[in-house]
Amino acid sequence: MHDLVVYGAGGLGREVGEMVRRINERHRFWRLLGFVDDGGASGDLGGSEFLGGLEFIKGFNGPLDVAIAIANPAAKRRLYETLKRDCPNVTFPSVIDTEARLSSRVSLDEGVIISHFCSVSVEVRLGRCVFLNTGTHVGHDTTIGDFSSVMPNVDISGNVTVGSDALIGVNSAILQGVAVGSGATVGMGAIVMTPVPEGCTVLGNPARKF
Repeated sequence: MHDLVVYGAGGLGREVGEMVRRINERHRFWRLLGFVDDGGASGDLGGSEFLGGLEFIKGFNGPLDVAIAIANPAAKRRLYETLKRDCPNVTFPSVIDTEARLSSRVSLDEGVIISHFCSVSVEVRLGRCVFLNTGTHVGHDTTIGDFSSVMPNVDISGNVTVGSDALIGVNSAILQGVAVGSGATVGMGAIVMTPVPEGCTVLGNPARKF
């Protein structure tokens, strides 16, 4: 059994904690030690312990799995790079909810988190620490780059490319073959029909630069 902590003790962290518990009900894979967050804890941690800030991870002796439960791509990248640099004992497992549906032909890098009721189709590639929130669909042959986060109920069609560090808002949709650049933000409910440049924010239907 692997020792695991969830970094992030807010709403998303608590959701990931529930995912870990559901996985363990089927196969006792992790020992959930608790939650770590330099900003403190908020809400009910489901009986798990709040362990403090990043110093807990840095001071841990032995192998440790860390699930990074942060939606903000830039903050997620900073934490990942800090742990990679300072904590050689840390690994970043992928946490896939028992109610998610993935093709057997999906490529996952380390640290991917996929919530319940997501579906991920054939030949999809998800980069480091990609997060797919509840009810999101990712179509065939799509690539989502490192540290990008996709919020609930997003529909990403086939042959889409999402760059690294992008944020895709709730209930948005990206049409087939469209590219979303690194660091871009797609606003809530936006319908993306044309390419989104790097670092750009788009809103509306059809999505336009904000």
